[in-house]
Amino acid sequence: MRTATGRSRRTGAYALVTAAVLSATALGTTPASAASDALWVQSPEGATLSVTPGSYQELSFGLYHDNGDYHVANGVLGLDLSELAGVAEVTVPDHCFLNASGTAATCDIWEVGDIGGSYTGPQVTIGLRTLEGAPAGAELSIGHHGQAETDGPDGVLYTHWGSTPVTVESVPTPDLALTEPQPVGPLSPGDALTAPVTVTNNGDAAAHGFRLKLWTTYGLEAAATPAGCVRTPAAVDGGDMPVGLLDCTVDTVVEPGATVTLPEPPALTVASHALFERIDVSVQPLDGTQEQNQDDNFTSTSVTAHNTADFAVQGDEVTGAAGETVTATIGFRNRGPAWYGNIGSGDAVGTVTVAVPEGATVVSAPETCRAEGTAAYRCELPYWATPDDRIQFPFELRVDRVVPDATGAVTLHTSDRQTAHDPKPHNSHAVLALNPTD
Repeated sequence: MRTATGRSRRTGAYALVTAAVLSATALGTTPASAASDALWVQSPEGATLSVTPGSYQELSFGLYHDNGDYHVANGVLGLDLSELAGVAEVTVPDHCFLNASGTAATCDIWEVGDIGGSYTGPQVTIGLRTLEGAPAGAELSIGHHGQAETDGPDGVLYTHWGSTPVTVESVPTPDLALTEPQPVGPLSPGDALTAPVTVTNNGDAAAHGFRLKLWTTYGLEAAATPAGCVRTPAAVDGGDMPVGLLDCTVDTVVEPGATVTLPEPPALTVASHALFERIDVSVQPLDGTQEQNQDDNFTSTSVTAHNTADFAVQGDEVTGAAGETVTATIGFRNRGPAWYGNIGSGDAVGTVTVAVPEGATVVSAPETCRAEGTAAYRCELPYWATPDDRIQFPFELRVDRVVPDATGAVTLHTSDRQTAHDPKPHNSHAVLALNPTD
């Protein structure tokens, strides 16, 4: 997300739309004939901001067109935010750009759907957070205008100028907060635990239900799916870190000042591959109800398990004549039984250094490896490794001259935290042999 402080815009189409926004006049429009097309902005009919500082509201906008026979793309939505200056801080998604003063935003909408078919809803959601000193009763507006390219006869489509009214009122609102739980463990694989979730309403209005999301790292498994929840198990697919999700809708009314726990607290089991785990929880009122403060809508806690993760490296033996190029494959493996991940920092779980044998030159190295001097390389591992994960680093070596029994070293480097749970530190070293005589 981006806020009103400090990001310059791009030029080109953005300059056209933003110029229209800042001058509060529409760009020239091209009337669409019955056989042609027209471009429109989908916008909220209106919005109400609570005068309470820190209150948060989200508004969604979109571009769509009429005629599904034409392809419309490269849309740009312009938003005039000037009347919100001093009233609300505006945040925009990553495909939007705020001008330096935060008074205008332009947003990329690469594909513009048609209202009768491919358009599925708004593509831009902005956040408004009330600032200290916002005047109660203020009647403001957000202006909007858009343009997009079409393969129809118009070439470029433009919307008419429009606006969404925004009113600042003293509106009672709920303010849900999560209690920060204490760390759990160390537990043993197979142990059961209940996810600690406590919700308090610090606001001045009741929350008529809430949506709760609970993320669990790979070593924690949901024992069951509570009523009102949808469970997505953690998946090891070689992409993002495997994380499970419980997405729950709870219809419990939380009165101002009240604290509640879940009617059916999520039950978890410590998996056989657990070690350093984490539970993340978020809460929001239902039906898009705005809140006074969203800073306390998220919390997390750590769960540790008695376990080990045996990290090991593999060397290689290759043979080649002078002038020949050979491939040596260095390997990394997590022999388990636990997985290991740097969940919070996202740092690599370790690095593998390779010392090149005498008489050889590296002519090709993996993308994740960088040279350190003329005869050494450092290869970075991912930030998580599940049991039996295998990673290979192929190096192409040119044999400049034959040195019998030339050897290089393969060494694994990890954090002190991982090393303390590695039962076999000796296999963190291996040999890269070139032209062995045995």
